Amino acid sequence: MPEQTSTRVSSRAFVALAAALGILVVLAGPAAGAEKDRLFLIQQLIDREQPGKALELLETLTKGKPSPEERMLRGTARIMLGELKAGAADLEKALDDDPTLRQGWLNLAGLEIAEGNYPEAHDALVKARDLDPRASDAHLNLGAVLILMGRRPDARTSFDRYLELEKGNGEAHYLVASNYALGGVEHLAIEALGEAIRLDERLRMRARRDDRFLVLESLEYRVLLHTDAYEAPEGYHQVAAAFRQPYSGDNQLLYAVTDALKEQQIRYDPEIEATARWALIWSEDGQLRLKITNQENGTGVVSLSASPNRFTGEEWDRLSQQLFRAIHGALGE
Repeated sequence: MPEQTSTRVSSRAFVALAAALGILVVLAGPAAGAEKDRLFLIQQLIDREQPGKALELLETLTKGKPSPEERMLRGTARIMLGELKAGAADLEKALDDDPTLRQGWLNLAGLEIAEGNYPEAHDALVKARDLDPRASDAHLNLGAVLILMGRRPDARTSFDRYLELEKGNGEAHYLVASNYALGGVEHLAIEALGEAIRLDERLRMRARRDDRFLVLESLEYRVLLHTDAYEAPEGYHQVAAAFRQPYSGDNQLLYAVTDALKEQQIRYDPEIEATARWALIWSEDGQLRLKITNQENGTGVVSLSASPNRFTGEEWDRLSQQLFRAIHGALGE
């Protein structure tokens, strides 16, 4: 395959095209190569969502005789401008002239999905997959299309291959879970979401706000969203302190913790995950985790954990003691 410049379409553009179908389309281009500077400039305009300027520059540089790569860029820009028929014609012509343009097949598949042409999208994604079997994006999109086609066993095969290539990636499991949910395969959606949360617990909070999971109604799903199964890795710093003030609906203990963090000038993520039984706060850099809950006797407890790479033992002891004192002070205890 000849070297090609990356011509990745803005993901938001294709997601918008597919939004009516509720399917998440993830498109990723090949690695950028040492191509002509003009392709790079046009690609930048497309990435900045300036398709009109990209078309103007293309016309100036190609003088009406675009190469397959340039024609693919033109098709991409036209699609982003809503000129779907002309854009599709450009993509198809580019692929006729150079069927090794993997990104062209991905872009064409995205357009076919948005128009509900699932068999055509499937064929385009198969071509993209065969050009680079180790690129994960085609496997994810193949699974999504196969779900829409009602071919669930084949979809699972594609999703499993995608997850194999994205091993240890919580976001990858989350994407698969969302597609299973949209396809009505609840048990596989919950399984994939559970693994996503195990790999990145903050995805649990995102799932609560994600409309794609509204179709999940089982007790297993509700338990998943309200269970904190986190276990600090071996060697992590861990410490906890009890407080007379319980964690309750008035959020006094939660407010005391955030006040203490501010007092100690510890920047924290404003997105706090709070349930009826516990709340989680992360430092802005994600290296410090705070859990607020109750002990069996009903009094509150604040647990801290952090990576040993972030704090030395001495730093950890000083930080935790100062933070606990500040919480007691905020509560007036």
